[in-house]
Amino acid sequence: MNLKLLFVISNEETKLISLTEKYELPFNTLMHGDGTASQGILDFLGLKKTKKNILLSIIPDVIEKEIINYLKDKTKIKEIGRGIAFTVPLSSASKYVMEPFKNVKGERNMEKSNYHLLITITDEGNAEKIMNTAKKNGANGGTLIKGRSIGFNNTFKLFNLTVEPEKDIILIVCKDDERKKIMEGILNKNGMNTDYKSMCFSLPIDSTIGIDE
Repeated sequence: MNLKLLFVISNEETKLISLTEKYELPFNTLMHGDGTASQGILDFLGLKKTKKNILLSIIPDVIEKEIINYLKDKTKIKEIGRGIAFTVPLSSASKYVMEPFKNVKGERNMEKSNYHLLITITDEGNAEKIMNTAKKNGANGGTLIKGRSIGFNNTFKLFNLTVEPEKDIILIVCKDDERKKIMEGILNKNGMNTDYKSMCFSLPIDSTIGIDE
C-alpha cells in the first residue's frame, strides 16, 4: 500500500468534511482561498465573492478510486468550473502516518493522468502578475492561498535580495505538454532574477476530477 495526498478545491465545505468522516481519514487540513486580492485576480482564480475551501488529506491508494467516485457522485466537482480534485503520490511517510491505514482494504487505482500541479511561491501582492504570465503561456486558471516564511521574524537578506515573510502561493493544474511553457514563462518574467523573486516547481498528478479534457 502507498499513500497519496488528496487535494480538493471546492465551495462545498460540509461535503468535504463528510468525506473525511465517511472514510475515517485521520490526517486532514482545511484551508481557504484568500479574498484580499483585486477583483480581477479573484475573477480569474474563481474566488469572486466566495472563498474556496482547500482540503489536503492523506489517503491510501487502495481507496483512492473509491474516494474519487464519491466526489464525483456527492459533489459538483465533476462539473467544469465548480471545483477540482486530484491526488499526488507521496514518496515516503513515517510509521505514525502509515499505521492508521494498515487494515484498509480496497482496489488500487492503476490509472495515471498526464497532468501536473505547478506551485509558485512569490512575495505577497504578486499573485495577479504571476497568473497573468501563466495565462499568457497557456494556463486556464489557478487557486491562490496565503503563506508565511518561517524561521525569520522580519525581512532578511539572501544573496543581497530582500525576502519578505508574507507569501502568495499559486496552485495551477496543467497538462504535461503545457507545463514547460508555463513554468518557463513564470521563471523568465517573474522568477528569482526579477523583482518578483518567485520560485516555481511541479508535482506529478494521478487521479483528477473537474479538469476539462
